[in-house]
Amino acid sequence: MTSRTEIRWMQLQRAGWMLWAAAFALLLALTSVVPALYARVLGLTGDTQLVAGLDNPYIVTVALAGLVILFCLYTVIQQRELHKAVSALTQEESDRADASTRLSELTALFQVSTTLQLQLRSDVILEIIVRRVVSTLKAQQASIMILDPESGDLVTRASYGLEAEFSRGALKKIGEGIAGWVALRREAVSLGEQAPSGELGKHYKENRRITSALSLPLAIGERVIGVLNVNRINHTEPFGEHHLEVLRVFAEHIAAVIDRAEVMERMGRRARELEADNEKLADLNRMKDVFLGTASHELKTPLTSVIAYAELLDDHEGKLSREQAREFVGRLRAEAQRLLSLIEDILDLSRLESGKLALKPRSIDISEVVRGAVETTRPLAQKFGVTVTAEMAHDLPQLSVDEVKMRQVIVNLLVNAVKFSPRDSAVTVRTVQDGACVRCEVHDKGPGIDPDTATHIFELFGQNVPEDAEARGGLGIGLHLVKRITEMHGGHVGVNSRAGEGSTFWVRLPVAPESHATGEHDTDHRAAA
Repeated sequence: MTSRTEIRWMQLQRAGWMLWAAAFALLLALTSVVPALYARVLGLTGDTQLVAGLDNPYIVTVALAGLVILFCLYTVIQQRELHKAVSALTQEESDRADASTRLSELTALFQVSTTLQLQLRSDVILEIIVRRVVSTLKAQQASIMILDPESGDLVTRASYGLEAEFSRGALKKIGEGIAGWVALRREAVSLGEQAPSGELGKHYKENRRITSALSLPLAIGERVIGVLNVNRINHTEPFGEHHLEVLRVFAEHIAAVIDRAEVMERMGRRARELEADNEKLADLNRMKDVFLGTASHELKTPLTSVIAYAELLDDHEGKLSREQAREFVGRLRAEAQRLLSLIEDILDLSRLESGKLALKPRSIDISEVVRGAVETTRPLAQKFGVTVTAEMAHDLPQLSVDEVKMRQVIVNLLVNAVKFSPRDSAVTVRTVQDGACVRCEVHDKGPGIDPDTATHIFELFGQNVPEDAEARGGLGIGLHLVKRITEMHGGHVGVNSRAGEGSTFWVRLPVAPESHATGEHDTDHRAAA
């Protein structure tokens, strides 16, 4: 169907051709009719003066030429008016097409913003925006940089199109680069192949073939949340001013959408973090209850024994033989030592968690530490019917450790092995040299450890034995202290175990630097000899 504009255009063209045809026909008529009229006038009139005047060819020619010139002037004036009408119609059609293009672009972009009102993740929203902007504005590449409120950096969160690798992962400070300039001044810029100013020109990259570019701030009031960049690459037509205006309106609209999505995502992350923290607090609260219940039992047991033996000695003063008195005093001392060890573990755990546990290292022989730990553990082993034996290598190098804390580590390993060993079984502690380290192993004949449990065995309350607390005892912090104290010495801990085959816990400690150097020197000397 022919539009009204096309019909009017054809009418104007037809009118122009008709005007020129009428002018040409009039000229032909004048050249043929005027001489005939001239001759007829000469034949019919008897006025001598008139005849004399008409008999002069010059006067006739001038009169005829004047008529022709007047008609031509009229024709030219009419043609100019017709040309103006045609030009106005052409401009009107161009403006209508331009307005239609702008309307279609704006409609397409606002369809995107309407779509973005849905509950979508911010990364999905940004990806939709860059893809639709490239499609609507017939661009080749677009990217969105979002301002990180914590670092103050503009981070490229979405990029699409040709040469997207140049912008993907880009990081700019406010005021740095073109995007940083736009964010700092909150001003949109339109860039061509030549920089509009020297300040922006220093940010142009020679390896990019950008024909035209638009960079706009994404702002809510005075607060900038990001920058939208759109590029035409190797394109014959640059962006026009209307593209910048359309994109400016779009940028103002989507800034609120992006900000809302970012806020919702941050709130979601915070909610998840709070939920995880609540779960941790619930676990800690549960572990606290377990710990308090176990600790009260563990502390009460040696206290009860101490009180009982003290009362027994008091009630039978002077009636007990020296051997019986010595035995009771020994048991009293062992229970008091056990109580002291439990309290020390609790205090050490508190110091570790607060970062106040300080080591006092000195160069010592680890064998002496192990012997002392065995003697400390022997009364408990006798109570459980377990034998503790030590197998120590000779000529072990010196270790730079805190003797008290390292003895506590070995004692905790031995106590753990004793409590989980069957009666009439043996617990073996051995020391061996392992390269530039000394390795201390504690092996028991207990039930072993499942692989899943072994992964968390050194965590706080990692033993997970509250149901067995009455039978085995323990606060559930001993192995955690072993790990933390060993790591403070620069060492490592581990366990080798299979269900039903017992377990071997090991501690690997680095040799003191001066001992290691001396050992290497002695080895070289013996090799030379």
